[in-house]
This record gives sequence, structure tokens and C-alpha cells, in this order.
Amino acid sequence: MLRLHHRVDASHGLDSTFCAYFEPRDIGIERVVGLGLNAFSTIHTARRKFSRVPTSPAETIVYHNFWGMAFFADLDRGSRRIGVLHTDTPGLDLWLRQLRGLVDGALCVSRPLLDLVRRELPELGEDRTAWLPYPVAREQTEAAQQPMASRPIVLGFAGRLSFEQKRVDRFPLLIEALDRLEVDFRFDFLGDGPQGTWLKRQFLNDRRVKFHGRLSGSDYWDVLRTWDAIVFVSDYEGLPISLIEAMAVGVLPVMPSVGSGADPYVRDVREDLLYPPGKTDAAAAAIHALTLASQSEIQQLRRRANSVVEPHLGDCYERAFAQHVFHVSALPRISRSSFPPLTPRLRMFVPFGVLRRVWLGALWKPVA
Repeated sequence: MLRLHHRVDASHGLDSTFCAYFEPRDIGIERVVGLGLNAFSTIHTARRKFSRVPTSPAETIVYHNFWGMAFFADLDRGSRRIGVLHTDTPGLDLWLRQLRGLVDGALCVSRPLLDLVRRELPELGEDRTAWLPYPVAREQTEAAQQPMASRPIVLGFAGRLSFEQKRVDRFPLLIEALDRLEVDFRFDFLGDGPQGTWLKRQFLNDRRVKFHGRLSGSDYWDVLRTWDAIVFVSDYEGLPISLIEAMAVGVLPVMPSVGSGADPYVRDVREDLLYPPGKTDAAAAAIHALTLASQSEIQQLRRRANSVVEPHLGDCYERAFAQHVFHVSALPRISRSSFPPLTPRLRMFVPFGVLRRVWLGALWKPVA
């Protein structure tokens, strides 16, 4: 997403510079500053490095996923602060509440996230918050899959191969459930992540399962458009961008009902493609039902999938983002611009790797 901003912001009137926390300091990309942080870094070291980033009182500071706002706000020197929520996570409601008084506006990639922000940051109201349609890098939709009769149904997952949130440990259970239902299938994985090696080991001798790794550009789309359905087994989501990209090329969504922005998208295609969270048998049953549908039924479902994601085509994301930044920047500032002297806290000296595992809320609690 930041690469997209780097490429197109100027065409929408935004003079953007970027601070990438965990990229190297000598990243070598124009308008990008890396802080060089890693799992052993602390809030204290992050603040020291961030204080050297050149910002000015004329700038609007945008925190993606609100990340870092709690411990950088007193250092950012900006005229306004905007948070962009790309994903949900357990405890987010409490953590957002702790940011009250630091925020001037917010953008959210799903309606549930937008409702959450308006509830937990009531000072923003409707005027300072807006829905941000995730972008699909296509000008029009398509559905070019071959008829499913007399061939395996092609399933896929695109995203981070991790236990946390994405719960890729459930995929072996899903495959077992599909086998019990005698579903003839192929399964593709697009992406990489910390549990990628573990997942590959589970399917070493299964020729129906293929790992493509991370792909981009035409290579990514060439694989995506061969799928009949994209399958998620997550614990929580905001709105997976791979989901709407897949739907734009006629891929049908099979998704757990975790109260995410994806729920209404899937429901608009077909109700039974939205299954109870954690129930891989139910996911397999939804896939099995697709294999029993007629070609005309499948084509109708693909057209529905196309229709649902039409608001995400073209430059909708970039336009909505730029318009909201200009809008909030023109409103009176409501976020704090002065802070009391900093009192060192224990959480400021605990490595990020530890905080993420045992004290995640510390990353959202303001230090000043």
C-alpha cells in the first residue's frame, strides 16, 4: 500500500514523504526514510531515531494502522494526525480508546472498522472519518474461468503464511475435510510468511497442493484468475485485499464470518460461502456445494462477485485518500500539540519482539 502511495500521491496533489519503521536507514528510495528497527528495538530507541526524521508543522502525519502514534505523537511536529485502519485485531477497541485526543481524522477499509473508530474516538464524528475503498489494480472485472465440469475445482489462498490471524495451521484440516467429502480439487498458495516452511512440510507428498511464493504484477494475476474460489480460515480480518482482487477476476469467496468488512461482500455472492469461524468442515461443505452447482449457477455467482467489487476499481482508493487528507487538513485541529515532560516507563525499554507476543497493548498506550 505504501508503494502505491509512493507512486501515485503526487498525481492527486499530495507531496508525500515516508517513514518506514522496519526498513534499513539506507533504503535508497527517494522520499523514504528508514528507521532500521527490528524485533530487538524498543520504543525508546524508536523514539530516538524518529526524532531525527525531518518533519515540519505544515505537514499532515498519516499513521497506517495507527502504528506508532502512541509513542511518536509528541515528536511528529505535524499540523494534523490521521490514522488509516487496514485491519482488525483482538483488543483494537480498547487500544483505539487510549488514542483519544491524539487524532484529527481517520480512514477505514471496511464499514465495521469505520463503526469501531466512530464509537471509540467519538470526537472525530462522521465528518472526520470515512470509508477507504481498497484498490484493485484493474479497470474492469472479468470471469474467464473454464467450466468446472469434469475437472478439479481450483482453490487458493493469497496472503501471509502465518498462524497469527491467518491461521494457516487450519489448512491441513480443511484438506482432510475436502477428502472426506471426496472433492476433486487443486490448492494453490500465494504468499510467504513465518510459517511457510511448516505449511509446506504438511503437504510434501500431496501433488494437488502448490506453493507459488510471493508474486507480483502479471505473474500474480495469471495465477489468481485460474482459481475457482479463494479460501480464508482467519481468526480476524479487516478486508483482505487479495479477496477483492480475486473477486474482480471472477473468483468466488469462501470466508469465515468473523465480523469483518468481508462478511457483506461474501453474503452478497452467496450466503453459504460465509461459514462459522474455525469450522473447516463447514468451509469444505461450502466448497463441495460449489462443485455440485450448474455452470449457469457458477457464472451467475461470478458475475455477483464482479459486481460487489466494482467500487474498488481504478483509482478509487487514491482519490478517497487524498480527498480526506485535504478535508481533515482544512478542519480545525483537535489533536494535542503540546505534551508534558516524558516520564520513562518500563514498556519503553522492552523489545518489540517481546511486546508483540506478551504485551501488545503497550504499543498503543501513549507515552506522553
